Amino acid sequence: MTSTLIILTFVIFVMVFLWIGALASRASVNTDADYLLGNRSFGSLFIGLSTGTTANSGWIMIGSVGLAYTTGISSLLLVPPCLLGDWAFWHFFPDKINQYSLDNNAQTVPELLGSAVSKKTGKRLISLLVALITIIFIGAYTAGQFSAAAKTLDVFFGVDTGVGVAIAATSILIYCVTGGLRASIWTDVVQACIVVAVCFGMLIVAVIAGGGPINIWHNLAAIDPNLVSLTAGYTPLTLAGMCAGFFGLGFALNLSQPQSLVRLLACRSPKETRQARWAYLVFAYLTWTLTLLFGVICRVLIPGLADPEQALPFYAMQNFSPVMVGIVLAGIFSIIASTADSQLLVCASAVAREISPGFHQKMVRKYGMRYEQSVTLIVGILVALAASNLTANVFDIVLFASGAVSSSFGPAMFMIVLKQRTNAIAISSTIMAGLTTAIAWRVLGYSGILYEVFPGFLMGLLVHTILMRFAFPNKQSHPSRSSS
Repeated sequence: MTSTLIILTFVIFVMVFLWIGALASRASVNTDADYLLGNRSFGSLFIGLSTGTTANSGWIMIGSVGLAYTTGISSLLLVPPCLLGDWAFWHFFPDKINQYSLDNNAQTVPELLGSAVSKKTGKRLISLLVALITIIFIGAYTAGQFSAAAKTLDVFFGVDTGVGVAIAATSILIYCVTGGLRASIWTDVVQACIVVAVCFGMLIVAVIAGGGPINIWHNLAAIDPNLVSLTAGYTPLTLAGMCAGFFGLGFALNLSQPQSLVRLLACRSPKETRQARWAYLVFAYLTWTLTLLFGVICRVLIPGLADPEQALPFYAMQNFSPVMVGIVLAGIFSIIASTADSQLLVCASAVAREISPGFHQKMVRKYGMRYEQSVTLIVGILVALAASNLTANVFDIVLFASGAVSSSFGPAMFMIVLKQRTNAIAISSTIMAGLTTAIAWRVLGYSGILYEVFPGFLMGLLVHTILMRFAFPNKQSHPSRSSS
């Protein structure tokens, strides 16, 4: 009976998501502009909340809780530098990105970056490179979301990884395939409301169960004094590196992540795109802080977990009524789905449009949007199969994938949006320099000292500056457009 009530409550919420997706599909028209950007019809509140839920992803309720469970209150150190970096981005760039996409009629991130040059071969080079990186790393990021969903369903129902991934993928693909970005953004807004309610509710219940903040603090100290140390034994140099790295993450994430950028492209106007920052910042950092605090408290309430990333669903199962457990499950699923559906769409558009533009045009002429929808379905199935075999934890997957994309696309987007003199070779080299630096930094083990986005971003900017100053001096008269 208990499992039945949990399943019933969860299914009701999933049906709501599918219903919203069906409404979005009925409101859609059979065009690329609608499937990819919802005809640029969204206001600031929808764009802000949708970008926030997309940016948070499954690591907020799974990976972030697990991190706080393991490290204690020092995990809160990640919030201020990320917030500062995010604020810097949202203060200066969203309206510029929206305007740039309008000026160049760019509907995808590969098209957006490719529009920096005018010659067809240059556009093709950049678009293909961006598409390949998107498919590899955003695909891995999406697999991490499915893995987070599988971990959650394992705790609630004891299903194995393959079944959990299949349930998550099927639920998301149904509305994602049929409704495109419109369905993704509409469901994001509803999912944001559920996530906020779950985060607040879980934290309040945990604080009460722990006997209040003072009692929780004493019990944490008794387990391990480092759990109540804000610096947790880190040296000043390590702390400085951590702050610099996560400032870079906060700044570069929205400047580079395709699933976030498409929302800025989909806003009605540059002015409303910039106004979306308030809804984004409040939602993203409120929910993140709440889940970190919950993870810290769980160290007292449920010590000795074999997998700290299962703390939230495990606590809900042990302490809540079946209906409340179903709501919590819906909240976790909401934050996972709000990211995974967006990532599937950008990966699918990269596969369908950028790998072979000629084949894409031929298939669209013959089948219309059914071709785009079919590619989205195929990509979703492939990502689900990959997720079934993942062994790394969600937090590591998200950090690595987002770091690689931020380091590669971030500096290129920075130069383009600021209308710096550039060309196809410089942009492509910038992307590759940032990507290889980020990967090398992590492989060498330096990411524990300084998150790889920071050195990757700087290396990309440095390569672009050197190339344009010494290899291509004064060969271009119009900023951020080139004949090469």
